Amino acid sequence: MLESDNSPLDISTFLVASIHDMKNSLCVINAMLEDVIDQTSDHCCPAHESVGQVLYESQRVAANLLQLLVIYKLGKGLYPFDPQEHDLTDFTLEAISRVTHLAQCRAVNIHVECAPDLYWYFDRELVLGAIVQALNNGVRYTSSKVCLQIGIKDGMLEFRVEDNGPGYPASMLEEQLPATRGISFTTGNTGLGLYFSSIVAEQHQHRGRHGTTRLENGGTLGGGAFVMTLP
Repeated sequence: MLESDNSPLDISTFLVASIHDMKNSLCVINAMLEDVIDQTSDHCCPAHESVGQVLYESQRVAANLLQLLVIYKLGKGLYPFDPQEHDLTDFTLEAISRVTHLAQCRAVNIHVECAPDLYWYFDRELVLGAIVQALNNGVRYTSSKVCLQIGIKDGMLEFRVEDNGPGYPASMLEEQLPATRGISFTTGNTGLGLYFSSIVAEQHQHRGRHGTTRLENGGTLGGGAFVMTLP
């Protein structure tokens, strides 16, 4: 076994470094896939849909790696949690830009409803990661439409990502907390993404209130809805 002069090797150091390397490589791959999509924008091109599916899977793996890294850093008290005031219009534009290529491949229309001149305090990177993930899932499972709604409800900032797909299965709606669910070896669903989103929301606290996440079916489009609220 490899050892230092005085103590055993801390494998977590290598795991964290490996996650960084894999994530960076996947980001390069994703950028190349987006270039291919731009060059094959004609939906009649046989490769168009296939490249879109590869992009989705690659983005999903990259997001999972980043989520694992953030959860690790939060658990160790190493993440530089830094809520700042942000313009939600700018935030929305950036979030939509992250899913544009996937939506283009799947011919999905993304609609945005955001109150004008809306500002709020939150950790931009954490919340962006959660919302982009929800948008990606919406684009993946919708029939044709995804809607991002942002506004104030009951004194909280509310993000809603809705789609017109089949909605969430009953098992997911019954057990909202991902940590209490098992792992599906059939679908490969670990619940990591939802757990990450719940952790992100809970990090945001103000005057005795903390952020929340939940899943619903119905909404304005009749499919699934991911909801995140921040105090």
